[in-house]
Amino acid sequence: MTAVSILSIIGLLISSICMKQILDKNSSKQFFYPIFIFTIIVLSVFTFTLITTYSIKLNFILALLFTFLILNYLLLLLMFVKPVHHLALILLPLTAAIVGITLISDFQQSSHEIDNNLLLHVIVSLVSYGLLGLAAIQALLLKFQEKKLKRLESSMLSNLLPPMELMEKIMFDLIVIGFLLLTLSLMTGAPFVSFNADNLTLQKISFSIIAWVVYSYLIYQRYSSNVSGKKATNLAISGMLFLFIAYIGTKTIFGMF
Repeated sequence: MTAVSILSIIGLLISSICMKQILDKNSSKQFFYPIFIFTIIVLSVFTFTLITTYSIKLNFILALLFTFLILNYLLLLLMFVKPVHHLALILLPLTAAIVGITLISDFQQSSHEIDNNLLLHVIVSLVSYGLLGLAAIQALLLKFQEKKLKRLESSMLSNLLPPMELMEKIMFDLIVIGFLLLTLSLMTGAPFVSFNADNLTLQKISFSIIAWVVYSYLIYQRYSSNVSGKKATNLAISGMLFLFIAYIGTKTIFGMF
C-alpha cells in the first residue's frame, strides 16, 4: 500500500500545480481533470483498503483521511457547477499531507463494522461535514484576502482568488446546503440515541447541536441583516470547529497534548 499512497501524494501535488497554472491563465483544464480524477480513484483504493482493515472509530488519522476523501469528491463535483477551483490550492496539499501522515501512523486492527441501520446517518453526516468543511476553507481564504486588501498588499495566492463578493456567496451557498444536510443528519441519528448513552456519545451530540445553532444563527443573520465580512467568516469557522470536536471527540483532542 506504500506505493499507492505515494502515487496519491504525487497525484494530489501535480493536480494542485495544474490548478495554479489554470488560475494563472497559463493552462487549460484538459490536463487537470484526468489527473485529479485518477488521483481520487487511487486515493479511494488506499483509503478503503485501510478502512476494511482497521477501525475508523479508533483511528483519528484514518477518520480524517476518509473525511478529506469526501471533501475531494465534493470539490470535484462542485467544480462543474460553481467557481470553486481555487479551493484545490488548499485542499489538495492538505490531503497529500494527511496521506503522508498515514504512512508513519500505527493503526489498531479491528473487526468493527458500521450498523446498516446507521448507514444513512453516516453518509449524510459525512457529506454535510464535507460541504461545511469546504465552506470553512473558503472562510479562511476570505479572511486572508481581506487582510491583504486592508494592508494594500498582494501575494501569489491572493492574485489567484476570485473577487471577495463571489467568494462570500459561494461560502454561504455551501453553508446552506451543508446546514440542511446537518439537520437531516441529526434527525436520522436521533432514533439511535439511548437514554443511557456514554459520555463520548453525549459529547458528540452536544457539540453537533452547538454547531447547528451557530450555523442557524449565521444563516438567519445572512437573510435578515445581510451579515458579511469578519463576523460571517468567524461564525463559519466556529461552526466547523464545533463539528470537528463532535466528529473526533474531546478525548481524542486532549489525548493529542
